[in-house]
Amino acid sequence: MLPTYFSTKHSLLKLQNVLFILGLLLFGPLAAQETVNSIFSQMQQQVPLEMTLRTNLGQLLASTETEPAYQSAILSFTPQRAVRQVYGIKIRARGKFRLQACDFPPLKLNFSKSELEQRGMVPTYDKLKLVTHCLNDEDLGEEKLLREYIAYRLMEEIGPYSFRVQLVKIRYVDETGQLDGFERYGFLIENTRELMNRLKGEEIEEGAYSPVTAFDQEATQMHAMFQYLIGNSDYSVPVLRNIKLLRRSIDGRLVPVGYDFDFAGFVDAPYALPATHLGQLAIRQRIYLGTYAEDAALQRTIEHFLTKQKALLSIIDDTRALSATYRRDLREYILTFYEQMELIRDNGYQNIYRYLRQEHPTAVPDGGAAADYQVETTRW
Repeated sequence: MLPTYFSTKHSLLKLQNVLFILGLLLFGPLAAQETVNSIFSQMQQQVPLEMTLRTNLGQLLASTETEPAYQSAILSFTPQRAVRQVYGIKIRARGKFRLQACDFPPLKLNFSKSELEQRGMVPTYDKLKLVTHCLNDEDLGEEKLLREYIAYRLMEEIGPYSFRVQLVKIRYVDETGQLDGFERYGFLIENTRELMNRLKGEEIEEGAYSPVTAFDQEATQMHAMFQYLIGNSDYSVPVLRNIKLLRRSIDGRLVPVGYDFDFAGFVDAPYALPATHLGQLAIRQRIYLGTYAEDAALQRTIEHFLTKQKALLSIIDDTRALSATYRRDLREYILTFYEQMELIRDNGYQNIYRYLRQEHPTAVPDGGAAADYQVETTRW
């Protein structure tokens, strides 16, 4: 007969194996992810991808409509270890606030489904967002663009529930010859359908006001902590502002995926305004907008972020397109976050939620239920 301690240990090992397997099933997207042949994957490479976009620039810049019509364009680029690719596409200005605030608008690139299919690529991943330099001031415009690009890269490092991005160097050419061509940095954002397929889920477009219990709590806390890391308050999970909502196929749990970080303190865009309705007085002031969680759960989130500190700083350091002065500024901003996390750890991970919310204890994002943020409503 086996000793009791051995039997107990054996049972614990079996239980750990079961839990590990369940973890793989539930969080499969956190591990190896399926890759597909798409126009975005064709463009992915380490160094900035050089592209040429030829279109009627005057027509593009003259549009003042909220959703302008598409216009024809020719996009060409050379992937690594491949021949030059040329696509006849349609483009239009996009965005809401940025469409009004920017000298040069962000763009949507619309590829031909039939052409993608003929070239052996998934035809339904035919639309890509292109984030542009926004401001005509070359130095300022590219600084802010690169800051936001790095924010997306940091989100990718934190976990898989994030859009992939590709830095590009674009040569804009006016097909009419009336405007001078110019070259600027930009970055492409992964197609939303491709993101959902990669993470094995579906987008829920009508998911506003979903109950907190419908969400994967770990993934949701990771998302809230990332937004806190970059100092972004311009989002709301309850009303899906600057959020894509994924429902995982394996368990039906909801996961928020953030985008549009130009109002984050990390980016510090000149047109960004503080979220005064949340108590924010300056763009670089952090406000934690995660729903309530117990110390043990938040401790796991913080410890994950602590393991990522070196990698996040390396992403900043390695983005040499941004000047050393601005890279140093971003490092210092990230390090203030880590100083806070180290204080929480040194305090024994006690009363974490209260600590994170101490400067803004009554801040509730648009559409949020006060009780989910431990805010008591006053009865009159």
